[in-house]
Amino acid sequence: MLSLKTSKIADTETIWHLRNDVATRRELGLKLISYSECLDWVANIVEGKSKETLLIAKDDKLGIVGFVTLQYDNDVAHIGVSIGSAFRGRGYGQHTIKLATEYEMGLTRPMNRRLLAHIRSENYKALFAFESAGYKEIGMDKQEQHEYFIYEYK
Repeated sequence: MLSLKTSKIADTETIWHLRNDVATRRELGLKLISYSECLDWVANIVEGKSKETLLIAKDDKLGIVGFVTLQYDNDVAHIGVSIGSAFRGRGYGQHTIKLATEYEMGLTRPMNRRLLAHIRSENYKALFAFESAGYKEIGMDKQEQHEYFIYEYK
């Protein structure tokens, strides 16, 4: 069974490995980060010094399989989901998106916060997972050398 929990400092090493996974960095356009950078990032979120929430996707049998970031900007929450390479193709992405959406909507329903995902145009599996979880394409954005589809939870 898959569940989400808020991250703790003790999760940093696993998050660091997942964050630096080659496929994850390629799909999300992320740079390799040091353990120290990851620790600072997680600590800032856990200590409430960031406008972000970091959730851990945990399978009862396999442990942590991925993570979710929710970045807040006024009336918008930007969702990012990362599943480790070893756990892909098992439905964790779609299930994690659904759980994270329920989590965010449960927190912010009275505020009517929009929930957006920016997905690289070549990341077909993520596009499908977000569509299957109830997100609809609302536009495109070009950042640096990449195009991103913008999806909103409707």
